[in-house]
Amino acid sequence: MSAIAIEHTRHVWSGQLQVGRDGDVLSALLGSCVGIGMIWRAGGRCALAHCLLPDASACGGGADDIDGARYVSAAVPRLLHALGVRREQYGQVEVVLAGGASMLGGLRGADGVGRRNVAAAQAQLAQRGLRVVHLDVGGHQGRRLNIDCAGHAYTVLRVGEGAQARGDADAAAGMRAAAEVRAAAGARGAAHCAAHCAALARSTARSTAQRTARVRALAGACA
Repeated sequence: MSAIAIEHTRHVWSGQLQVGRDGDVLSALLGSCVGIGMIWRAGGRCALAHCLLPDASACGGGADDIDGARYVSAAVPRLLHALGVRREQYGQVEVVLAGGASMLGGLRGADGVGRRNVAAAQAQLAQRGLRVVHLDVGGHQGRRLNIDCAGHAYTVLRVGEGAQARGDADAAAGMRAAAEVRAAAGARGAAHCAAHCAALARSTARSTAQRTARVRALAGACA
């Protein structure tokens, strides 16, 4: 990413949805979360949602967030509304879907969150006839999804594959996302986030010392 693009990067944290302006690069660091990017060339707009869970029932049936993107079930219609796309224009929208990795290892009760997030996103998109132009999901690695609003382009980079120079930035993003998830989702969300961020830290660290320090820092941020 160029220096100009970095200067205009807007980070989309867990549970957030953002619509980009010309020159913006919307960026989300994803583990088991799923990122849903929408590019509407005809309307000259792009948007990105960073979803934590498939729906409110995954968090004990609590109320949905008012205007965020914590749940996939709410994020897809809100993305379309934020872009101002009418139903007859859905065919013009290009969707990029990334994330949904299995980052939590053997943590009890958390297995399959990423898979369920992806399935929920695909179901919501299919229900509206939206076209997925790029799909990069599953596996055991984190991803960074970038939406370039000026060029109506996207990139998906696996964390740890040619991204070591950005490891510290990714870790910082994970810490902030952890704090937001802790505040939004309570104790259950905090436990999920601590393990999620620790897994991201392990995948981006370049040495044993860095890995140990980063895991402690990120997990501590969620405690």
